[in-house]
Amino acid sequence: MSKKLISLLLMSTLLGLLAALGGCGATPTPTPAPAQPTDVPTAAAEQEKLILATTTSTADSGLLDFILPDFEQANNVDVEVIAVGTGQALEIGSKGDADVLLVHSRKSEDQFVADGFAKERFDAMYNDFVIVGPKSDPAKIAGMTAVDALKAIAGAEATFASRGDKSGTNTKELSLWSSAGITPTAEMPWYKAIGQGMGDTLLFSNEQQAYTLSDRGTYLSMQDKLLDLAILVGGQSLADNTDKKLLNPYGVMAVNPDKNPGVKYDLAMKFIEWILSPEVQAKIGGYGVDKFGQPLFYPGTPPSTPAPAAAALKMTGPALELSWTEEQLKALGTIDVDYTGKDGTTTTYTGVLITKLLEEAKAPADAAGLVLIASDAYTAAVAMADIQGCADCIVAFDPAGGLRSVLPNLSGKAQVKNLIEVQVQGGAGAPAAGGIPENAALKITGKVATPIGWTEEAVRAMETVDVQSTNKDGQTETYTGVLITDLLALAGPASDATTLVFVADDGYTAEVPLADVLACADCIVSFRSKGGFSTVLPGFPGNVQVKGVVEIQVK
Repeated sequence: MSKKLISLLLMSTLLGLLAALGGCGATPTPTPAPAQPTDVPTAAAEQEKLILATTTSTADSGLLDFILPDFEQANNVDVEVIAVGTGQALEIGSKGDADVLLVHSRKSEDQFVADGFAKERFDAMYNDFVIVGPKSDPAKIAGMTAVDALKAIAGAEATFASRGDKSGTNTKELSLWSSAGITPTAEMPWYKAIGQGMGDTLLFSNEQQAYTLSDRGTYLSMQDKLLDLAILVGGQSLADNTDKKLLNPYGVMAVNPDKNPGVKYDLAMKFIEWILSPEVQAKIGGYGVDKFGQPLFYPGTPPSTPAPAAAALKMTGPALELSWTEEQLKALGTIDVDYTGKDGTTTTYTGVLITKLLEEAKAPADAAGLVLIASDAYTAAVAMADIQGCADCIVAFDPAGGLRSVLPNLSGKAQVKNLIEVQVQGGAGAPAAGGIPENAALKITGKVATPIGWTEEAVRAMETVDVQSTNKDGQTETYTGVLITDLLALAGPASDATTLVFVADDGYTAEVPLADVLACADCIVSFRSKGGFSTVLPGFPGNVQVKGVVEIQVK
């Protein structure tokens, strides 16, 4: 028998003896009743996170702290707010590092949609910009328009604080400087680009006795800390602000999952539905009223700003200005036009042919193009050749109210909502035939429908954008200028054109494929600090970055 088996038998015998002894006179210990099961709490649903990239004004004004808790609680969501300038917010969104954007630079927002980074932009709210400055007002700008005020500030060399951060406010400021015919640079000691958000820029201005451009909401929310500043341009409320260049619309967009699959698109759309709901819109419109006697933000879309008081649309240009009410437009005769949007939905619009309006206004037959202007200052350039050859391009009566351009077969950018003005570019009334003034600083010639040129002041008055470009030394600079595609649209390149030639004032030339420039969303003719222009084509070879460009030849 094995030792292991013997050990098991001995152990079994020993256990039996112990059991017998335990049964003699011992009181058995009662077995405790089984414990009653207790309720185990159900685990709470995991909280989702939504990343909102937004401008600093929505955070600095306190608006987000006021409205976001309702959304978070109702949807078990933690909203992570990234408050930066609009330019940086759009960049964050383009990389998929945010799910939803709330920003305020309309042209940049429309470009964001056109580039496919968002499927659609929605009007969320608006307020206006004001110019604030020292109560002593050394440049004497009180009551001026924004453009005249900037001219006076520059003339007096009074300190001006710029955010300098590619934000929506910074973009608007640079656009106003451009309209004033001034390009502020670091060499101007009175111009301080500090690279800060709105709140910090206001505090800097208060400390340094500087002028600055601010959205009204942030200024009002901080005015108890800005005892040395006052609103000098823009009036004491939005209703008092007669300078419509200072309207400030905010848009909300969900980042497109087709571009960035990792974003939470469904949750972002739920946020958009929430912020556009009547309840939240009413809450936005009430924020600040109890403390400041006026809202810091207004819900929805900025009101349209007709040219004369009763006019719905005006047409302007060289030796030309005419306006119409909606009733007068309808009396000109209307047609119905079908337009299919990018989502495939076809809508029938009723309106007046643009060619009919040009005929009524006696617009010059040799005009180079049109600029369509919306009530929120959005603009779109269209070649006159495209309009003259279009049998169904109309100014339509929008079912949602107001007017809009409907131009089938032209780009989505040309479909302008809340249309209030059509500017005729070039033609009769220009200083020289062919749309090229004798003192033109820049011209487009060659295979175009209409050769065209502009003085430097005329180019500076156009809609501008800011772009960044890195030179061969690795240095990145920000440039302000006009999109080359906008300039080309006014000239109307021929369908068989293939090449652009940039010609400098010293005779230097550089060629670039036309298709590459037409596909470029940030190729510009930029303003030089000493006057004149340069081409800035980010990502293109250095030889096409032409200083002193005076002509663009289309071949």
